[in-house]
Amino acid sequence: MPPTQAQIRGAALLAPIALLSIGPYLALWGLPDPPFPTDTGGILLFLFAFAAGVGLHEALHGLGHVWGGASWRDVQFGMHWAALTPFAQCLVPTRARSYRRTLALPGLVLGASPLLVGLGTGSWSATFYGFLMLVAAAGDVLILWILVGVPAGTWVQDHPQKVGCLIVDDAGSAPPLPVLEGSLPEDPTADDPLPFYRLLLLAVVSAIAAAVGFVIALG
Repeated sequence: MPPTQAQIRGAALLAPIALLSIGPYLALWGLPDPPFPTDTGGILLFLFAFAAGVGLHEALHGLGHVWGGASWRDVQFGMHWAALTPFAQCLVPTRARSYRRTLALPGLVLGASPLLVGLGTGSWSATFYGFLMLVAAAGDVLILWILVGVPAGTWVQDHPQKVGCLIVDDAGSAPPLPVLEGSLPEDPTADDPLPFYRLLLLAVVSAIAAAVGFVIALG
């Protein structure tokens, strides 16, 4: 999917992620006062930590691709400027099992780990940071969902132009040739907007999840 549509779909996961992260913290520990830094040093430190987390997110994707058999030369880092979304793109096919691991790595390391520490110790800063990093991994969750049912040994490759991947070959023993951008067929649906009913459904699900999280927090 195009990066802008991936952002729209990922935004629908904001409320469920908040329900599963901030909701339990509020139920266990309550909201700290103040919830966010108010001094200049604290604000700058938080912004630096967030920016570093975004960079580490893509670095962990790159590490995952190398772990899956690619080389660092095969990993391209860049930015989708239209959607202000950084990316780490693997230029060669890897197995679906390692591709899934690559997708999950940043969310587990930067999101779930500090979140569990925050919930266990009562650290609001660790909890909120984990929440933000899980939000940053929402696009990875969408791709993992798309890959449900794809056999672990299948060869897949990052799409050269969009957010997502291509199924390149079945579970052959030798890596297939990379798919180049110029060899892709023209996609007539490339510029189609997300259907309104899907946007409405995503908005309704997010609203329900947010309401449930608010009730849990009050309780």
